[in-house]
Amino acid sequence: MMSSLARRAKRFSQVQVIVGMLMIFVALLAGAANYAFAARGDSRPQLYLVSVGSGDPDNITLRAVNVIKDADIIFCDKEMRDRFPILLQGKEIHDPGFGIFAIYGKSPEEAKKNKRFNYEEKIKEFNEINSIIRKAVSEGKTVAVLDSGDPTIYGPNMWYMEAFEDLNPQIVPGISCFNAANAALKKGVTSGKKTHSVILTASFGNEDYSGLDSIENLAATQATMVFFTMFLDLEKVVKKLKTHYPPQTPIAIVLYAGYREKEKIIQGTLDTILEKTKGEKLPFEHLIYVGDFITNRYKTADK
Repeated sequence: MMSSLARRAKRFSQVQVIVGMLMIFVALLAGAANYAFAARGDSRPQLYLVSVGSGDPDNITLRAVNVIKDADIIFCDKEMRDRFPILLQGKEIHDPGFGIFAIYGKSPEEAKKNKRFNYEEKIKEFNEINSIIRKAVSEGKTVAVLDSGDPTIYGPNMWYMEAFEDLNPQIVPGISCFNAANAALKKGVTSGKKTHSVILTASFGNEDYSGLDSIENLAATQATMVFFTMFLDLEKVVKKLKTHYPPQTPIAIVLYAGYREKEKIIQGTLDTILEKTKGEKLPFEHLIYVGDFITNRYKTADK
């Protein structure tokens, strides 16, 4: 019987072959894209914020592969380098400056209140990134900043779009962990019994947050809610949700959405989920869904 390690190695090899084939295919698309830009009289963008998708490497889109292939300079973390070794081979690669989002656009006094990131270090990183990108663009080079999931949903690199607004940066969309988790649940998130709306939120993860979209205000609608779980305390969330949702309201926790080998779902109700997760350390990569869509069916059982 093939071991788990052997299966992962085989899977990784297959993914790299697929990515290699995609690179050949998108080379043909690149010629067509360049022709389209020239025909319109537009200059091709030189700075991109590119989603590489969530989970396994083959969740990346053709457009993302194409842009990365044509880029001269890449900004990405080590995890992405390990996920796409063939695609990034021979590229000039720099660190994207995780945490700059916490200080960008703020006064030094305000930014230094953030205890998670060192202000001076992040300012230094920003100045280095700014210099690299502007020099590259002035030399006619193309730069791609890589991001996981959908960069516009709680993405740490959206500050690039404002900092380099004068360079007309473009976003290449991709599969969010939200999309991947929806697929794992095999349910239509807008197909609830009582509501057809979905709220995406991470507001409860920050203890200092004082916006109008508190969990109590959001829960009052009893719409389907999806929690992006940065610094989230499940016990506190369940307690607050119970002030508006019935205790039998379905809840699902999707772990490692988009990873075929690791993806897992823990399902229960607001009354049972804490017991079902007791003793289990939830990873950083998980989403929490609350809503009756989880158990709703188009066809009810025959009576």
